Amino acid sequence: MPAYKRGKKSRPSSAAETPLAQHEAKEGTEPLASFKESGITNLLSVAKPFKNPDYKSNRRWKNLKQVVAQEEQASDWPVDFPTHWNIDAAPSLLPQKKYCDLTGLPAKYTDPKTNVRYHSAEVYQLVKTLQPGSEQQYLALRNASVVLK
Repeated sequence: MPAYKRGKKSRPSSAAETPLAQHEAKEGTEPLASFKESGITNLLSVAKPFKNPDYKSNRRWKNLKQVVAQEEQASDWPVDFPTHWNIDAAPSLLPQKKYCDLTGLPAKYTDPKTNVRYHSAEVYQLVKTLQPGSEQQYLALRNASVVLK
């Protein structure tokens, strides 16, 4: 039994394993020959048996008046009533993520001389070629600049 009929979600590994290719191999026809012979030029006009014409969605669409009325009703609730727009989250216990000052990628390294964060050795080569004072501009972007007096 082919993999696609056993419940696996993987795609066939080659075009010869697809049902269309297997059918054409048995019939000895070229791909989509049955459509060419039937004269169908627009596939949108062909009936699709996999769609249910009687399907009705349960989703209810609200117009602007209903949304505004719901907002006014929400303003009548007590101040300490929890809603999705007033629940405050506790501060995170995880450390703040550090990003490369040049590329914006996650920074694994920091240059000890300039305190510029960088992503990889290639970016470090660029950090070493920066002009004096330009690393202060990168540090200023993340509010970490050092002002020497």
